[in-house]
Amino acid sequence: MAVATLLLLAAALAVAAPDWTDCPTPCRCKWASGKKTASCRDGPFTGLPDTFDGDMQVLDLAGNSIHKLGKDAFQRAGLLNLQRIFLKGNSLREVHRDAFRELIILVEVDLSNNEITSLDPETFSGNERLRVLYLSGNPLGQLVEGQFPPLPHLRTLDFESCRLEKINPNAFVNLVALESLNLKGNKLANLSEETLMNFAHLKSLALDGNPWKCDCDLRGFRDWFLSSNLRSMSLGCAEPEELRDHLWEDVPSEQFACAPQVYLTPYPQVQAEAGGNVSFGCHVLGDPEPEVTWMYEGRPINHTWLIVEAEEGLLDKWVNISVVNVSDADAGVYSCVARNSLATLGRNVTLVLPEVVTATTLSKSDPGAVWWASVAVGIAVTGSAICTLAAVCCMRAKNARRRRQLKASVSFTDQEKKLLDVSIATTTDRGAGSCEALSPDGDGLMDSPSTQPPPVHITIESHHRHDGMSTLPPMPMAVYPPPPEFSSSVLPSSAYGNIFISVAVSRDPTLDASRCPDLLDLPHRAKPVYHGMATLPRRPQHSFAAPKYDNMGPRVTAGGSSTLSLPDADVELPPPPPPPSCTVALTPDFVSL
Repeated sequence: MAVATLLLLAAALAVAAPDWTDCPTPCRCKWASGKKTASCRDGPFTGLPDTFDGDMQVLDLAGNSIHKLGKDAFQRAGLLNLQRIFLKGNSLREVHRDAFRELIILVEVDLSNNEITSLDPETFSGNERLRVLYLSGNPLGQLVEGQFPPLPHLRTLDFESCRLEKINPNAFVNLVALESLNLKGNKLANLSEETLMNFAHLKSLALDGNPWKCDCDLRGFRDWFLSSNLRSMSLGCAEPEELRDHLWEDVPSEQFACAPQVYLTPYPQVQAEAGGNVSFGCHVLGDPEPEVTWMYEGRPINHTWLIVEAEEGLLDKWVNISVVNVSDADAGVYSCVARNSLATLGRNVTLVLPEVVTATTLSKSDPGAVWWASVAVGIAVTGSAICTLAAVCCMRAKNARRRRQLKASVSFTDQEKKLLDVSIATTTDRGAGSCEALSPDGDGLMDSPSTQPPPVHITIESHHRHDGMSTLPPMPMAVYPPPPEFSSSVLPSSAYGNIFISVAVSRDPTLDASRCPDLLDLPHRAKPVYHGMATLPRRPQHSFAAPKYDNMGPRVTAGGSSTLSLPDADVELPPPPPPPSCTVALTPDFVSL
């Protein structure tokens, strides 16, 4: 009775329990190769279905539209016992690094023919039993260093037609058991021998269908590949042009070469100071090792005046030169030329010295030179004949205005007229009885330096007695500036700016003192040092006030006497002494009185 009850209970539970073969439409769940298999090929799924039995071992979702595998995607679907996953042709774009986490018995994954552009290096972390991985047909582009986590049992890896252009030499460093690698149909131009040479178990290597560039970067891998037992078919060169369609085994190893590359520092021009030093750096790469030569203006460098430093025997080296005590003879074009068995290449650098520009200083009192300088400036600035003509006309008009202003601005008082007459008539050398003659020509405003009258320089001299009786020391020479009316700052560019008035005196006792008064021997001076000065009287500051003493010390008056101060305007002055025998008459063109 008890046994019958147990059998009935077991039958009831069996009927109530779901069958693992019950799959969502259009999937079919069945035994295949001794595995519980769910086949959902070309279905409508956009994500992982979560209605499969938890004991499912094989999941085939090829041809669906699953675009993304999120974090713990299979764990959330309750499929922790999966051993094989097929997601081929799903337009899959994104695979989370933890999508396959906790699938500890996973041995095969097929992600081929999708749109995966990159895989995180930790994507299959924890799937240590993984043996086969298909990634062909994905636009991966490159494989980075440590592209895969440690997968000690991975045997087969397929990257056919993945548009690979670069594979890091350490991309497969964690795949120690790799036996088969498919790299067919990619865009690989070179590959390092370090990428695969340490795989002791590698038995199959497919490399055809890549545009191999047969240069120095591929030479090492070419030599390793031809010496290995992995050649299933011959490989050919796509570059360079002279080796196109040549098989690797038909091209000698030394012809897998790289043309020289030359980089100059500084470049392309350097400026140095005369007498200084300058250095040029030439960085050269090439394989075989390039021979480097420095040239100056197309000729080999003269090593007697250049210091050459070079690192020999290197495929990547610097060849530097230094020019010491730079001069004009060193300026020019320097060339760094590198050559090897494949090609010759050079780079140029120009050494220049700063230009020295000289200019002529023009005198303010030279209106002709100023005129020509204005014309030159106009030509340099405008660069046209029209602007030059305008500058000339402008300058001539300005000079004409100055002439009009000059004649209208010069006036003198009665005392100034008397002092001016006496001063200009004074001789410059009483002993010789000669004087400098003024020869005015025109109105005093010359159009050229050749017609301008020479400046009148009348100096103050002190003569000694020739009989040896004098005990007075020689008087110091002194030259004083002209009055303001004759200053070039007041009358710019005029002939009056060249008249400097001074007086020459003598100590000869035979001369009449009243005729030639000794202006320097003042009785109140303790020391025979001349500190006086000859100026015109100061004009009154206000027209309604009487002239005042200015307390400025001794003066030379119009009458030729020396006093301590000037008298008031109403004091009658004594008549002036007769002028010296040598006088010069002034024309009205020189001074308007």
